[in-house]
Amino acid sequence: MEGCMVRLHSVHFRGGLSAQPIIVNFHQLFQTRDAPTILPMIKNEDVLRAVVALLDTSLPDIGPRDMHETVHYPGMHTLILSRDHADVLEDYRGRASQKVASLRPVFSKTDKADGTQRHMLAELYSDSEESPEESSEEIIAEQTSSSWSWERFCEGLQEFVDGVRDRKERRAVQRKDGKIPPSAVGVESLIVAAACYELKILSTGDMVLQLSLLAVRKRYRHLGIGSYIMELLKTQSVVGTYDTLVAHTDTDAVDFFKCHGLSDDPLLNDQFKELKEDWTNSILMSYLPPFTTDLEMRNPAFSLSLQKVEMDMDLAKSQAVFAYQQQVMCVTRLLEEVKILRKQLDLQRDEVDRLNSKLELEKRKRHDIENRFLMYRLKNTRELLDSISSDSDDREQTEQKHSKPETQEQETAQSEEPPIQTPEGAGV
Repeated sequence: MEGCMVRLHSVHFRGGLSAQPIIVNFHQLFQTRDAPTILPMIKNEDVLRAVVALLDTSLPDIGPRDMHETVHYPGMHTLILSRDHADVLEDYRGRASQKVASLRPVFSKTDKADGTQRHMLAELYSDSEESPEESSEEIIAEQTSSSWSWERFCEGLQEFVDGVRDRKERRAVQRKDGKIPPSAVGVESLIVAAACYELKILSTGDMVLQLSLLAVRKRYRHLGIGSYIMELLKTQSVVGTYDTLVAHTDTDAVDFFKCHGLSDDPLLNDQFKELKEDWTNSILMSYLPPFTTDLEMRNPAFSLSLQKVEMDMDLAKSQAVFAYQQQVMCVTRLLEEVKILRKQLDLQRDEVDRLNSKLELEKRKRHDIENRFLMYRLKNTRELLDSISSDSDDREQTEQKHSKPETQEQETAQSEEPPIQTPEGAGV
């Protein structure tokens, strides 16, 4: 797709709804001098704010700033489905004639929010004028931010929100008689769906179309709008040539994308693993287009011959055969490796058994040696004890022999001792 904006033909959906698809490159559009207006009588900046508000309302977990950076990213294309101003005005007047709504309190234009905060109104993309079902997160304008694009986005945000409130108030006030002025319909009422995608070249050289964001207003769901967007993304004459369409989806949206030919096979999508870090908490799904795309069919030199398809099939067969050969070679080599390892294991087992037998033999020998050594020590101990006992007996006998003569000599000496004379001359 060339240029910063492409308008497609209007499309009719179920329920009598008609909308015109517009593909916009916001980054390129804002860098173009005298850029064309996306919607008549509406500033392009307000269209960007409305798109970010719609995406942020449908996908609140991402955050408005990240949402804006994605929409305004270089190379990112945004597909917008916009209703005609007259159709929306007629729709509002038809609803006004059917019922009279009670007025809800609204903020006046004189109410000012904090200088560092900007709020998207909960009523901006509500399903009805009375009970809004969708809300948007708070947007913070950081004065110290170095991002020129984000500052530009936030500069006129308060004025844009005040205008939305004013238009909604005028529709509510004048709904009784059905005279709703055309100025009461703004860009927030015209946009019904938006999607962001970009073409990327992977490290393998493959071209992929990455669908990053997709949102449809709740009021217009189940009318075929989401299916139309998916079919439009498969039309390479509109979005460009690619090898694979890749989408980051929520868990509750997997069935929707499966119905449109996308697969969540982890083995198939592993080749796109370098795109997984772009979005967290999402499931990567892919769509493989047919060999013959609509872009090739539009070529005047296009032929109905199946020669190219047959060549592609032959190439796929040869690649499959080569892959099979590589697998067989790998399995065969692994089998031989297992055989060698088993032989080594058997040899090691025999060696272990031999060493265990030798160890048991050495244990028995050591046990015998220890027993003999213990017996030897026991024998020596007994002999030593016997010798000590005999020596003690000999000493006792010798002592007894020596003690008997001394006793006899003492008795003899006492008997031969002379009597002692006392002074009285008596003998003792």
